[in-house]
Amino acid sequence: MHAHKLTVQVPKSRRVELNLPEEVPEGEAEIIVLTQEQRSSPSVETAGNERLLAACRAIDAWREENPDRLLSRGQVDAALAAERDSWVEP
Repeated sequence: MHAHKLTVQVPKSRRVELNLPEEVPEGEAEIIVLTQEQRSSPSVETAGNERLLAACRAIDAWREENPDRLLSRGQVDAALAAERDSWVEP
């Protein structure tokens, strides 16, 4: 398989006609279209915000379903202190 790179302008109609080089053989071919990413700040930002909000909702739901697995700051500090106390220096 060989690749042939052509650069074209895509019009509003989104219809593109290709004139391939003579060395391209007749027969079946696969067409791949690569475009430059066009960033639109509001939509990219909105998508990111939606993912963040979905993650926050998932965390809140987990907390509501697992109240017995939540630890207070004091409990975390006590567990860390107990772990550190268990370390033995060589």
